[in-house]
Amino acid sequence: MTILDKLQAFFSKENKEESLETDTVFTQEILPEELPKLSQEPIAEVNFPHWLANEEALRDEGVLFGLSEANMDDKLQIISAYFNQKTAKLQKTKEELAEKIGELNLFIEKKHNELQAIIQKSEATTAADFQDEQLWRVAIGLLISLGMCFGNYFLIDQSLQISFPESHRYISWGVFLTGMFSLYNPLSVLHQSEQKLTWKSLLEEFGVPFAASLFVFVQVVENQAIYKAIALFVFVFFMFMVSGKILLSSITKLKTEWRLFAKNNTLKGDKKAVSTTWTTDKNKLEDEIEALRIKKWKIVPELNHAEGEINALLSQKETLIGLFVSEYNLAKAYKNKLSKSQISNILEK
Repeated sequence: MTILDKLQAFFSKENKEESLETDTVFTQEILPEELPKLSQEPIAEVNFPHWLANEEALRDEGVLFGLSEANMDDKLQIISAYFNQKTAKLQKTKEELAEKIGELNLFIEKKHNELQAIIQKSEATTAADFQDEQLWRVAIGLLISLGMCFGNYFLIDQSLQISFPESHRYISWGVFLTGMFSLYNPLSVLHQSEQKLTWKSLLEEFGVPFAASLFVFVQVVENQAIYKAIALFVFVFFMFMVSGKILLSSITKLKTEWRLFAKNNTLKGDKKAVSTTWTTDKNKLEDEIEALRIKKWKIVPELNHAEGEINALLSQKETLIGLFVSEYNLAKAYKNKLSKSQISNILEK
């Protein structure tokens, strides 16, 4: 017979013999109708007090503490510690599984981003068009302009041989480079509509080539017919004006056209890769993502099972704590109606 039963029997006897005024009856109806059952599995690794072995022992412990009016916080902490030990391994398993799922989610996200990058790159490459480029035309124009410059130099050198027989080559290079001063202006001032013409800009554009051409004219006019000297002057002057601009613009244009050529060549390779390499990479990433998802969903049931067991143990803990507190409060309430000798008699039975 439990202490609670002894207490109930005592009050039943007292009611019959002494006709107590109160009609309060301590019955099982004030207790929970369905009490949780402690797990039947052996708990070898967890040390717990004897009063947690079954529900009757837990009731007796609650009644004892209620009659003695002892602080029940220690008992509640023991119950909590007991269930914390039982859930520790499950909690560790839950954390490991959750961490593993988190890692798989990161891998899936990384693979998905790579897949989206390939898809976007493939779509952009498919929609891109080749740009018009004239690399060979510009290259040929550059070669022609170089030929014009060298031809102009040799013409000047030939014209100055009579006047400067010993040092005509050095003088010819000086005259040629001086006349090519307009090379450093990429666009003629005659074509710059937004720029205002000034005497300085005109002198820079025409003065130096004119002076170099005039120098050549003066050196040959004594040895050639006047019309030949004038023709040479005009030819050399315009060669200075035109060849420099053509050479500089051709170099600039060649750089731009080379970039277009390289871009078109890269685009050509990318368009070929869309249906070959990139498609293979895309299929490979899709298979890897699917494999990671399968691996993840194999772990999810284990995680759910661990969480379910933890929740069941926590629910069991709360129920047992409620049972202990209920027995404690009921016993404490009945203590006020008993003398010390009566309490001792009940505990001794």
